[in-house]
Amino acid sequence: MFGDSYVTPDVCVPAQESFWGLTAAKFDIPVIMNYSRPGNSVDSVCHLLISEQDQYNWDNDLFLIGLPPLERITVFDDFKDTPYYGRRIETSTWNQTEVQLQSHHGLVANRSFSDDMQLIIHSDRSWLETQILRTIFLLTSWLDANNANYVIVNCSEPLDSNNIQGPSNFVLPYAKKHTKCILFKDTYYDINYNVNKPADFDQYGWHGHHGPAGNKHFFKNSLLPTMQRNNFC
Repeated sequence: MFGDSYVTPDVCVPAQESFWGLTAAKFDIPVIMNYSRPGNSVDSVCHLLISEQDQYNWDNDLFLIGLPPLERITVFDDFKDTPYYGRRIETSTWNQTEVQLQSHHGLVANRSFSDDMQLIIHSDRSWLETQILRTIFLLTSWLDANNANYVIVNCSEPLDSNNIQGPSNFVLPYAKKHTKCILFKDTYYDINYNVNKPADFDQYGWHGHHGPAGNKHFFKNSLLPTMQRNNFC
């Protein structure tokens, strides 16, 4: 499991009741490697996914790749040597063991590029979303070449399926057709909107983190059907 706070163990939901924990139980997965951390950017998720590939068993592993909010960037930490820890979780007991990941050592994620509107690009997401879709094209091409079992899950707001313009003319239709991506509808945020309030709704509103009900709703009505359509079971 790769992602940010939406899929970090024990953030508002016990691991066994999270959508990724429910996935492990459904498919009898004995060990979960969760490489998520609050505040992660898409850059961090991609960097970890690629950097840790020597640990993968392409024939048997199942990859859930959570997309965080897009407006973040990963940078060096100015020589503070910030460590990065993941979790190894045994699903027979749900015991967790901390694992240090050297591939993300010395890196941190910021919530914006700077105060310069030429860099922050928050005022218009169209190019930012196109960049993310280009990244998804590269990731899926690599994962498909390895015959990987995976789903890329948008944990935040749906991407704009109508964002067709010159730069997105290839990557947008590609992503919309890809059967192993949940990007434009029924995302973790979207499917629970006005249905299940996040556990920390008072702090973050609908962009908060879901408890057991929201995780189960996303798993049963979005993630599991996607996996079934791809013959994962």
